Amino acid sequence: MLGDLTMAQSDAVARSIAILLWMVLPVVGGYLLWRLWLRRREGGEALASRIARITSQTSILGVVSPMLVLVFWTSSLPAGKAVALPVLGLLIHVLGGAAGWAMARVAGWGAPFRGACFLGGASSNILTFGGIVTVLLLGTHGDPHAERALGEMSLYRICEAPFYYLVAWPLAAVLAARGEGEGGWAGAFRRSFQPFTLVPLAAMALGWALNLAKVARPGALDGAAALLVRVNVTLLGVTVGLTLRRAALARQWKCCLGMSAIKFLLLPAVAVGAAWLLGFSGTTLQVVAVCASMPVAFMAVVGGNLVGLDEEVLGSLWLFTTAAMLVVVPLLALGLPLLV
Repeated sequence: MLGDLTMAQSDAVARSIAILLWMVLPVVGGYLLWRLWLRRREGGEALASRIARITSQTSILGVVSPMLVLVFWTSSLPAGKAVALPVLGLLIHVLGGAAGWAMARVAGWGAPFRGACFLGGASSNILTFGGIVTVLLLGTHGDPHAERALGEMSLYRICEAPFYYLVAWPLAAVLAARGEGEGGWAGAFRRSFQPFTLVPLAAMALGWALNLAKVARPGALDGAAALLVRVNVTLLGVTVGLTLRRAALARQWKCCLGMSAIKFLLLPAVAVGAAWLLGFSGTTLQVVAVCASMPVAFMAVVGGNLVGLDEEVLGSLWLFTTAAMLVVVPLLALGLPLLV
């Protein structure tokens, strides 16, 4: 009995280290690219911003989109109580955004700050960090690529992409605007809309269409979604690493602590409690716990870069909450087996 417990703890530690390396190394690579090369070039600031845009758009168009096709192609269609999963996922995003905005408003911070806090709270790193945590913690001997868990995760986050691209990014830009100049709030909304973000939505639709048409996915594509998760983590990690040149934890520590309370206390408690009350258990409950415990998303930093939000605030929120995963991931590794 004691030997089994020790083995389980050792396995949890090993998986936690692997996850943290996947989270950290691409970001470090992007930051070193800035510090050691781009910073020293004439026009390096503009080049860093351009590279960040290229890597983020490559991720959205070339990695996330095919990954969505693969995942939704074989996902179980929501039926019965499973229909509640995407609704729960959407409500947790909305709750996080509202809590972030309320925190900034109560603290008396200005409109640009409130817009960034809304986007930070509304965006959780489910697809990238959540994906790698799911692959490495919820894989089993019978399902080594964690395809079932990834399928449950895909149900939870069905509404995530439309929410980010069509609601969260434009709304964050509106909340950050002061209502004056260059068309006011309406102008901020129009400028924040990015047409290329419709591609992942089309990919989701294609995946569902293949699923509903009962087209068999070729066996050669088994495990491809897990591979794309890793590629996506790398691309977006480099993007965020380049953006971290503007992070300022010393100035933003109060905001970072408040956002951590939202991400790692409020949202997991509400999500797991709601899922349990809805009758979910086992893998589904574990997936909900993972999804609701993720830090500020890569997509918040990417979205902030694309729609012109405060990169210092978003970079600081991302860096602080991601660093907190040094504690959160081992707790998940030890706690998820208890959610049966």
